[in-house]
Amino acid sequence: MRIKYVANVRIPTPRAQGYAIMKMCSEFSKAGCEVELLVPNRKNTESIEKNPFDFYGIEGNFRIKKVPSPDFLGRTMKFGKIFYWLDAILFFFGVRFFIKLKKDDVLYTRDFLTLLFFSRRRKIFLEVHDIPSSRFLFHKLIKKPKGFFVLNENIKKILVEMGVSENKILISPSGVEISDFNIKIDRNEARKKINLPADRNIIMYTGHLYSWKGVEVLAETARLMPEKLFVFVGGVEPEISLFKAKYDAFKNIIIKPFVERKQIPFYLKSADVLVLPNLANEKISSDYTSPLKMFEYMASKRPIIASDLPSVRQILTDESAFFVSPNNPDLLAGVIKKIFSDSSASDRKVASAWNDVQRYTWKARTELIVDFIKNENTL
Repeated sequence: MRIKYVANVRIPTPRAQGYAIMKMCSEFSKAGCEVELLVPNRKNTESIEKNPFDFYGIEGNFRIKKVPSPDFLGRTMKFGKIFYWLDAILFFFGVRFFIKLKKDDVLYTRDFLTLLFFSRRRKIFLEVHDIPSSRFLFHKLIKKPKGFFVLNENIKKILVEMGVSENKILISPSGVEISDFNIKIDRNEARKKINLPADRNIIMYTGHLYSWKGVEVLAETARLMPEKLFVFVGGVEPEISLFKAKYDAFKNIIIKPFVERKQIPFYLKSADVLVLPNLANEKISSDYTSPLKMFEYMASKRPIIASDLPSVRQILTDESAFFVSPNNPDLLAGVIKKIFSDSSASDRKVASAWNDVQRYTWKARTELIVDFIKNENTL
């Protein structure tokens, strides 16, 4: 099977979607597919010069094709939304008219705008990570794909309500490379490796610093717990500068900029508690997301505190994580204290999370998707 993965993403990028796309392409290849990733030839705004395979630590077993594309957004943010849409449409136009696609090629994409440029006769499969707030165009275009891969039951329900047949939808949460996080290193050794103090209780968050991810709730929790050290790992501009301006002066907050993926397992192993503090007031957070960090937390064998949201409950349970009502630093502080006062409960939840995460490997995810595509009932 030949797969053309179409992604309007600058590769490489520190954003999680870049890693997920590259990882899926590699796993498709390992599953016996001939894979080509089609991306715009725009320069990376974060000035990352590394080879994409080296940057992500991913086996170079597929091709990356850079499609000639303008980069209006890279020149100025003055007309942000307009230039974003213009760049995107011109990239998909380039894929349609400048890339040779064979009749039996499978077109795989996370960008529903790709559907504008291809007919229903094509074998198009759409991976859906959220539902646009303005649904008119999305509703029109979702008649074209042969199948859909959605992150959770919430997204599937909406697609069915919009007229998509249930047998064309596969629920496929994000994944994790468990071996990357199941490393033989204790907490103190990990802290020495990444220069974190050995004598403090560390509460950690990894990932981007977008407001809907609840990072400010966690930072405000630090105000209530000066005896604990709160470590934030990740983030790019402009979010990291805004976050630092507000919280960098706190003596019990450490803000680390983006680090390469190969360092993340050491950070997670250095922590006493890992937090997923998503907010409740945005659909992307409450209903749609399937965060990579959630699976990485589970694979790291550390206690997890998560906002009690439908999106998170798709994977985590009361047996595998501590839940807290979102948007509330006082309640979050209370749960953190509970973890340090009841190690036996923490150990039970860590063991349960480790057992559960075995089902969510990238390999398992890819095999289910490949089988779904090959099934003649979906074509």
